[in-house]
Amino acid sequence: MTLLFQPPRPDHVPADRIVDFDFFHIPPGMTDPAEIWHDLRRSDVPRIFYTPRNGGHWVFLDYADIVEGYRNHEIFSTYQTPIPPIEPFPVMQPQGVDPPDHNVFRRLLAPMFTPTAVRGMVEELEKRAKALIGGFADKGECDFIQDFAARYPTGTFLYLFGLSEDRLGEFLDLAGTFFRSTDPAARAQNVVDIYAVLESLFREKERNPGNDIASAIVTARDADGNQHPWQDILNCGFLLFVAGLDTVTNTMAYIWRYLATTPAARRHFRDRLDDPDAFLRAIEELMRINAVSNLFRRVTHDCTFRGVALRKNDRVILPNTVANRDPTVFENPDMIDLDRKVNTHVTFGVGPHRCVGSHLAKREVMVSLAEWLRRIPDFELVPDSGETRAFGGSVMGFESLKLRWDV
Repeated sequence: MTLLFQPPRPDHVPADRIVDFDFFHIPPGMTDPAEIWHDLRRSDVPRIFYTPRNGGHWVFLDYADIVEGYRNHEIFSTYQTPIPPIEPFPVMQPQGVDPPDHNVFRRLLAPMFTPTAVRGMVEELEKRAKALIGGFADKGECDFIQDFAARYPTGTFLYLFGLSEDRLGEFLDLAGTFFRSTDPAARAQNVVDIYAVLESLFREKERNPGNDIASAIVTARDADGNQHPWQDILNCGFLLFVAGLDTVTNTMAYIWRYLATTPAARRHFRDRLDDPDAFLRAIEELMRINAVSNLFRRVTHDCTFRGVALRKNDRVILPNTVANRDPTVFENPDMIDLDRKVNTHVTFGVGPHRCVGSHLAKREVMVSLAEWLRRIPDFELVPDSGETRAFGGSVMGFESLKLRWDV
C-alpha cells in the first residue's frame, strides 16, 4: 500500500500510522465495495491508522476498538462528524447530541419504533411489498435497486411521515445526492434542500396534525409543556430522513445479490417462511456479513487511546463490516452461517446511539424477502448484464442489480 503524506501529516500522527486509504474510492474491476475494507483487514496496516484522504481521519479495525468508539461518548462524540467535513453541519436529533441530552428526542422516538410498534406496521409493509413486486413479477426481470430496494423504504418513509406517494422521486433524488456526492457545493445545497422540505412538512403537520411520525414529533411537548425548539424538530426530521433510506436499500441489494447466486440460501429461506424465528436468525446473519454503514465520530479532547495520540476534533471512522468479521469475536467470520446461534454484530451500532429504527429496518427486510420468495421463489443475476458500478462512502452499495427469473 502506498504511503501518502498529502496534505501535510498532522504533527500528532506518527508516520508509521499513516495509510493512503480513500473509503469513497472503489478500484476498477472491484465488484464488492466492502472489499476495500477487508483488504485492510487482511493486510498488515496498523489496527488504528490515519489517512490524509477526505480531510484526514482515523480508522479503527478491531471489533473491541469499534465498539469502544460507539460506547465511549466522552472521547468519541457524534456531534458534527461528517467526513469530509461540512461545517456547520446539522446537529441531528438525537444522533448528533451526546448523552445525557440525547435522551430528550430518543425518548420521544423510541416508543414509535419498539418491536410491538413495528409489528403494528406489518400489514402496511406487506401491502407495499406485494404491490411493488406485483408490478414487475410477470415480466421475468427487473433492476432490483431501481424497481424495489430504493422505492420500498423511501415509500415507507413517506407513509410514516404522512406524505404523498407522488413525492417519491423527489425524495429518491435528495437521498441519492446526500449519500453519494463528494462535491462540497452539491452536498451543502443538498442539506439546504432537505431542510426546506422538512420546514414545509412540519409547518403543515403543526397546522393539521395527523396519525403519523411527523405529527407526533411536532406536537410533542417537553417537561414544561412547551413545544420542542423548532430547530431540534427539523434536526430530528433530518436524522430520520438520512438514517432510514439508503441503509435499507443497500442492505437489501447485498442480500438479494447473495441469494441470486446461492440456491441453497434461497431454499433455506423458502423452507422457513412459516418459522419467523429461524427466518429472522438467517436475516441477522446476512445483516452481519453485509453491514453497509461506516459511521463517524469526532474526538472530544486531546487524549491517548490504545496508545495512540488523538487530538480534539480528529474524525474517526467505525467500519461495521470490519467489526463484524473480527475472528476474535466470530467463529469462521467470512463464512455465512444462516443458523449462527450467537451473533453479536454491530450493524446497527451499539451503546447510547444504537439505531433507534433497527426493528423497523429488519422488519422491512423480512417482509420484503418473504413476499418476494412467495411470488419469485427462484431468481438469478442477469448474465452478461455488464459491470455494475459499486460505490463506497458512509453507506456502500451498487447502482443497479439486474435480476431475472422464469415466468
